[in-house]
Amino acid sequence: MRKLRIAYIAKEMPVNGISTVILNFCRNLNKDKYDITIFSGAPIAEQYKIECQELGIRLEEMPPKRGGNPLKYYNYLFKNITAKNFDIVHVHGNSATITIEMIMALIRGIKVRIAHCHNTTCDNIKIHELLKKIFRKIYTHGFACSQEAGKWLFGDNQFEVLANGFNITKFKFDSNMREKTRKKLKLEKKLVLGHVGMFNKQKNHEFLLKVFKEVSDYNKNTKLLLVGNGPDFKKIKELIDVHPYKENIICYGESENVEELYAAMDVFVFPSKHEGLGIVLLEAQMNGLTCVTSSVVPDEVKITTNIKKISLESSISLWKDKILEFSNKKIDREKIFLENINEFQKYDIVENTKYLESVYDKIVKK
Repeated sequence: MRKLRIAYIAKEMPVNGISTVILNFCRNLNKDKYDITIFSGAPIAEQYKIECQELGIRLEEMPPKRGGNPLKYYNYLFKNITAKNFDIVHVHGNSATITIEMIMALIRGIKVRIAHCHNTTCDNIKIHELLKKIFRKIYTHGFACSQEAGKWLFGDNQFEVLANGFNITKFKFDSNMREKTRKKLKLEKKLVLGHVGMFNKQKNHEFLLKVFKEVSDYNKNTKLLLVGNGPDFKKIKELIDVHPYKENIICYGESENVEELYAAMDVFVFPSKHEGLGIVLLEAQMNGLTCVTSSVVPDEVKITTNIKKISLESSISLWKDKILEFSNKKIDREKIFLENINEFQKYDIVENTKYLESVYDKIVKK
């Protein structure tokens, strides 16, 4: 029996949420049943290139779709998408701007064309609106990371929510890890506010820095731990350089062991302007962290009782008050994982991969 040939398509693969989802599924898909190729525009994180090679997954690096000449991206994809006569094309994105990828798959005779939505808005609203009607006629199956993300892209059309699976036990709180990491980063006896995410407009670091100032005005023993990188890093670094509490801000960069950094944090602050789901909020809750987040995150991401959603229109003082309130709560972080294990298991990568495989097998046989 021949393997099913699957092509995953992404506009780029830095260390971010979409890339994490793609790699998590690719790591766990049965390689005896599926032949996997990933087509991605540049940039692609070096760690993903190494891992794909180790896993036996072909990773085709295309010219950049964003910030470069998108025609080169589309030309590369069009020429190479027929190389293996794919059974399934699974396109990851945030909007109807993936219509062109879908059209290419249609022209090339690929019968199963899956669109997978990871957000509730996009940077190119006008193009999204222009392509929306065409898009909704040419994809064959729709996935979304949440109900809100699905409604955003697919409207009244049918779609399935496919949970963003990952290794949930990795994020269980470890007190020894906390002590070790806080000592390494010189965070002992500090109130540590944490954030994990790309440095871009969506993640709203400017607002976060304002919140940090307000908290620090009240408690000068506060640190801000920023984990990640991205296109706006230079811009945010310039704001940090003139911040009154710049000495208390740590730009950690990207991390392959982010669970160690969650353990070191006291309160997770997440003022995103929009989110399809918010994987890092799930990870933070699994680590037993109290979380203060913007009200735009979907309700599905709220699992524990230690998460508070606040509007970005609310005062900075309200954000400060809730953060300080949470920082004073005595919480058994290991117990939180056990108390909510049934909800957390919905995001277990092994179970979600089994479900994805069943979907692939079913739709190809039709």
